[in-house]
Amino acid sequence: MKKVQWLEMFPDELLAAIREEGICYLPFGLAEPHGAYNALGLDFIKANGLMEMAAHEHGGVVAPPFAWHIQERPDFHDDGKGNGWLCDVGVLQNLCSSIPCKLFFNIVMHQVRAFDARGFKAAILVTGHYGGIEIFLRLLCEYYVMASGSPIQLYACADWELNPEYGGDHAGKIETSQLMTISPEHVDLERRQVDAELGGKYAGLMSFEPDEIASREFGEAMVSGQVAEMGRKKDELLANYKEQEDWRAPDQNRTEEIWQSFWAKVGPYADCSYEDYKNGKMNEFPGWDKV
Repeated sequence: MKKVQWLEMFPDELLAAIREEGICYLPFGLAEPHGAYNALGLDFIKANGLMEMAAHEHGGVVAPPFAWHIQERPDFHDDGKGNGWLCDVGVLQNLCSSIPCKLFFNIVMHQVRAFDARGFKAAILVTGHYGGIEIFLRLLCEYYVMASGSPIQLYACADWELNPEYGGDHAGKIETSQLMTISPEHVDLERRQVDAELGGKYAGLMSFEPDEIASREFGEAMVSGQVAEMGRKKDELLANYKEQEDWRAPDQNRTEEIWQSFWAKVGPYADCSYEDYKNGKMNEFPGWDKV
């Protein structure tokens, strides 16, 4: 089978893929409880698996893994100071590979610049961990292109947005079915009873209704649509690419300046609490012309 993972390629193989296919896929996710019956890394395993499938089917390169994400908040994740969700047996939810919001988006900016500097014509960014984050990934992509003048074509979304008729959830029928399709060894529905021992919030509990149980058949229908949509997006991005003679991506120092400018404009809207998000109190980004 053809290699699609950047990390597994020899230099000539990566250079050929950049030259001949021109598209890079960047998956995002983290380790976070998704019920006692799903592996902690569901979000990343899901996004990475979808992108591997897309690369095999439609061509392209899957970027090196980065399974760290946001939000680490006192009202959601343990912050190391005794705050966080306390389960029935007195254990804090401290199993998340989470980093600060500002740091996460700073890294993403430099990742996008790396694709540009390596000669990719386009990149698709997909986050398996969602809840508003996808909005700011799109803004970051827009700003990089505006501020750098790069011809690179970028598309960012949450995985559920690739097949919106299914929607998204947390450890319910949708995500669990996806994981059963992409990486079945990381799902064990017999472990659902363990939630009671760990405490529901600690395990990321999501109950299934009798007619809403996860299944591989449901997951296959959803996943095939998501992979097909990535193929359509890939073709659209590459068709819209307009080569600039002698283009050079900004160096890392200039990229950091672009990042600082981006965060000054967008940070006040992106860095909100999970509680604000749940209650619909996120400050809506007013548009580039307003900031």
